[in-house]
Amino acid sequence: MSAYRIERELGRGGMAVVYEAWHERLERRVALKVLAAHLAGQAEFRTRFLREARIAARLNHPNLVRTYDIDEHDGLPSIVMELLPGGTLVGGSLSREEAAQVAAGLAHAHEQGIVHRDLKPANILRDAEGVPKIADFGIARAAEETMLTKTGTVLGTLKYLAPEQAAGAVVGPPADVYSLAVVLDELLAGRTAADRALLDRCRAHDPAVRPSAADVAAALDGDTLVSPTRVLVRHEVRPWGRIALVAAIIVAVVLAVAVASFSGGDAPKVEPVPHGTTAAQQARNFGAWLEKYSR
Repeated sequence: MSAYRIERELGRGGMAVVYEAWHERLERRVALKVLAAHLAGQAEFRTRFLREARIAARLNHPNLVRTYDIDEHDGLPSIVMELLPGGTLVGGSLSREEAAQVAAGLAHAHEQGIVHRDLKPANILRDAEGVPKIADFGIARAAEETMLTKTGTVLGTLKYLAPEQAAGAVVGPPADVYSLAVVLDELLAGRTAADRALLDRCRAHDPAVRPSAADVAAALDGDTLVSPTRVLVRHEVRPWGRIALVAAIIVAVVLAVAVASFSGGDAPKVEPVPHGTTAAQQARNFGAWLEKYSR
C-alpha cells in the first residue's frame, strides 16, 4: 500500500501524470509523478527509469527539484518530489539573476554526470518564494535509452532540441546548453547585446564550441573584474582562465611580499589576496588587492 494519498491532479503528458499527494507518515505535501502505463509496462524502460531516478535523487542544488523517494501507485513506478506551487515557466519570464540560477543548477547536474535531455519551460518550476527549479532529471535519459529511440522517435520538444539530439545522436551536456539558450531566448527579460551574443554561442551547431552551463551562469551573474585602471570588464571564466588567474595572483603576492621584505622597516605590511570561493570572487579579490597596493 502506498504511503501517499492522492489529493489532486496537477498535470499530465505522454510520459507521466503528476499529482499533489500527502505523505501519511511524514505529514507533508509532495508531488507524485506516476509513469504512464504504456511506459511502465515495458520491463526495460521500468528498469532504466528506476535506475535513473535513483541517480537523480542524489542531486542537491537549490535550483533543482528535490527527489525524495521512489514508490508505486496502483502498480506503476512513481517519483516523489518536492511540491512546487509556483507553476511552470510556460508563458513566464526570468530575470538575469534567475536565469543564472537555472544555469547554475544545470551545471551542478552536469558536474554529477547527469544530462537532462529535455530542458524546456514546462520542466522549470517555481517554488513558493518564486525560485526557479529544474525538474524531471532521469526520466528523459531512461526514455531515450529504450524504446523511444528504437522506434525512431526523438525525445523532447523539437523547438528546444540541439541539432545533434534532433538527429538522434548520443548527446552530452552541450545539448542541454543549447536547450537552455533556446529557453533563455524565450524567457530572459531585458536581454542585452552581450546576452544575445552569449545565447548565439550556446546555439552553435558544433557542440564543442558551446560554453558550459557554468560559463553561462557566470556570464549571466554579471561577474566583473576590476583592472588596475578601474575599468569594469565583463568576463567568462573558463578552466584555462581560472588557471591563469590563480597564477597571476600567486606571482603578484610573491612580488608584493618580496618588495615589502626589501623596502625597510617603514614599508607597510602587504596582506595576501583573500581567498574567494569561486573564480569570479577570486578575481574581484585580486582586483581589490591590486587597487590597494598598487602605486
